[in-house]
Amino acid sequence: MGKKTRRVSGSFDYFFVKPSAKYNVHEAAKRLIGIDRVREVSITEGDCGFVLKAEQSYGDDNLDREITDAVGGASRKAVCHCKYLKN
Repeated sequence: MGKKTRRVSGSFDYFFVKPSAKYNVHEAAKRLIGIDRVREVSITEGDCGFVLKAEQSYGDDNLDREITDAVGGASRKAVCHCKYLKN
């Protein structure tokens, strides 16, 4: 608890992606990171196969469509409004 933290305004969206079984996981990750606004792709275990960090879309849902076009399946967006960082 002794660590100092700072609050930063959010400037990105997270996408939780459950791809179709059609792609190898690493092939799918490469397809996802190839999308312009996507900045990070994490391969995960559980309900979704990937977590993506992307530039904030400000109501534009084209990125969600690009994600599903790239790997099939489904995705859900979580908009980041604020984050806390350790100094």
